[in-house]
Amino acid sequence: MNKLGTNFAIFILFFGVAAIQAFQTQNWLLVSFWVAIGLVFLWADIKKPPFDPK
Repeated sequence: MNKLGTNFAIFILFFGVAAIQAFQTQNWLLVSFWVAIGLVFLWADIKKPPFDPK
């Protein structure tokens, strides 16, 4: 099973910023930018190889 790590936490932070901006400014282009940046971190967390200590 792939466990989510630090990048998932960063995704949650960016998603939170985007959600707050969505309600405050109604600037959906900027909100979509923040969500896209967060998705990059989430994708990086999912794609990283599992840690294998030897």
